[in-house]
Amino acid sequence: MAREICYVFAFLGLCHYMKSETRSLFNFFLSSFVNPMLRFWFPQRAKGPLRHGLPMWDTTWGNLLVYTLIIVGLIGSWFMQGIDHIFLGFLFLQAVPELQKRFWMRPMEHLYLVIGILAVCFPFFSIGLMAWYLPSYLEMLPKPYLLALCTVANARPSVPDHYLTLGVSPDADMKTIKKVFREESKELHPDKVGDDPVKLARFHAIQTAADALTKGRAEYDKSIENQELNEMVPRCYAFLVMMGYWLLHSLIDWNDVEQMRDSHKDMLRDHILADRPVDLKAIGLPDSEEGFETLKEYCEPTDIELPFLSNKKDDILEMRKLLEIAGIRLAPFPEVTGKVEKILQEVVLGSKDSKNLKDINTSPSCYNGYTLKVENTDNVNGETTIVDYKGGSDRIATVHPSLPFVPMPDQARFTLKKEGVQRDTSGLLGFHPFRHMNQIFVLGQGEGELKLHTAEGYYNGYTFEVKNGKTLVGRQRIYEYWPAQRKVVLEGPLLTAAGREDASLKPAPGSEYTIYPENLIPAPRKRFATESSASAPAITQVAASVSLPPAPRNECTAVFTRAAVMRAVLEKGGVFWPISLLPPNLTKKKYLFIIMSAGDGDTQEHRRGAQGICRGHAQCQE
Repeated sequence: MAREICYVFAFLGLCHYMKSETRSLFNFFLSSFVNPMLRFWFPQRAKGPLRHGLPMWDTTWGNLLVYTLIIVGLIGSWFMQGIDHIFLGFLFLQAVPELQKRFWMRPMEHLYLVIGILAVCFPFFSIGLMAWYLPSYLEMLPKPYLLALCTVANARPSVPDHYLTLGVSPDADMKTIKKVFREESKELHPDKVGDDPVKLARFHAIQTAADALTKGRAEYDKSIENQELNEMVPRCYAFLVMMGYWLLHSLIDWNDVEQMRDSHKDMLRDHILADRPVDLKAIGLPDSEEGFETLKEYCEPTDIELPFLSNKKDDILEMRKLLEIAGIRLAPFPEVTGKVEKILQEVVLGSKDSKNLKDINTSPSCYNGYTLKVENTDNVNGETTIVDYKGGSDRIATVHPSLPFVPMPDQARFTLKKEGVQRDTSGLLGFHPFRHMNQIFVLGQGEGELKLHTAEGYYNGYTFEVKNGKTLVGRQRIYEYWPAQRKVVLEGPLLTAAGREDASLKPAPGSEYTIYPENLIPAPRKRFATESSASAPAITQVAASVSLPPAPRNECTAVFTRAAVMRAVLEKGGVFWPISLLPPNLTKKKYLFIIMSAGDGDTQEHRRGAQGICRGHAQCQE
């Protein structure tokens, strides 16, 4: 950092020595050094107040400081010198690149923004064009029009009125001007007034005015003939050049993004023609060979339109619109809205390492109606009722209402009680991937045109969204749908739009739910490890494993950072052990060193950096 700062000051010293134009270097310094340093020093997330459950902004403190610096710079430079070099520097060297980054994936909106700014600034833009192509017509512009532009641009005429300073009319001859100067200079001469600052300033002013009118009166008269035009022409010319560059770059971005979109559309077309999976029921086609053939027939021409995949509902809606334009009849979009009836929670009675595991009855429904008391590790207690007990080797109990906390597996203690039963049953709760609050819902029937589907697993992989009025409580993907009980099991607890749990936003019976598809290409379904799984890896040895075909010897399947464990494993359909179950000595480290399966039973431990790339094998470089 010190070396770079020395380079900056050396460059500024060279510019000063060579008397180069340096008014724009201040903005280059801010955009090239100050802004990146602010973003580096303040990477913490900064979220705005919630509006309908969504943060009004979600960025970093570094970005907020950069935006504040740009806004303050634009306002301050306008007050100091109007629309000139510093203002245009803040606008085109700092503000415009930020807009380009924000609108890069929306090139048409970016282009509309540039055209809109050109329309608003057309008076300045037009003067720049005239100065470039039709300079002889500039004198025809009315003076009130130019004066109004000077006011907006905060461009005050910089040529002083020497006639007014001497108190003579512009038509006065040279003899009169010299006479007035001699008379006033005798009264204001420094030998006569001494150190009086006011009279000395007046003396220097009349002396400057007399020199300008006696030595170069013709040039001076020409310069004050249209001061407003002289002020606006260089400013508008610079504005024209900068706007031209912005328009050019917006067109380049538009071309680059369109090329990228076309390549992605070709990949989607190849995906469909290769008989790879597509969510036909979301599109509205029959979920059969006939429906897939209809889609392939649409995709066979090379010039057909296809959506750009962003893993959002808009992809599916765009695909449906294109198919409807092609004359293909579609079923209604499978979006269901209704009211939540119940919010349930599941726990596993007994840990596999517990000594009293044999005391827990495994007969289905034997604990229905029992009172379940749970004491968590942080001395937080809760009490609820078991409404369904699966029994068997899983020992899964469904409780209602939900506990006010998430019990810690292998640490939270439970006690089962029921009137008429003399002996209580107690032990430790085991691990269960669906133990969280707000993860299991019993739904009311759909209230719109579409009702809940009666096919088991129909909504698996769809997005489940809950709102209290207009406020978004959270959303999550559906892991399992049971139509007989109208019950959905989510892949995890409800998350806000920012991807986090928010304790202040809680769903309740009567909250509005919406189920809809988001992925045109179905995402791999999660697979969770449970205590009853014979193939479950040991908690103290393995943090994550990807369910893929056996890898060649000494070829590691994947290595993940702590922050990327859930995302990377689950995206590949792997098995995930929650971070809460990892050993404390791992969770406190910045990066986890995960022991992964490496082929025929061997293990390899790979320590790698923040980029998430294993350095141990050449195959992983891909």
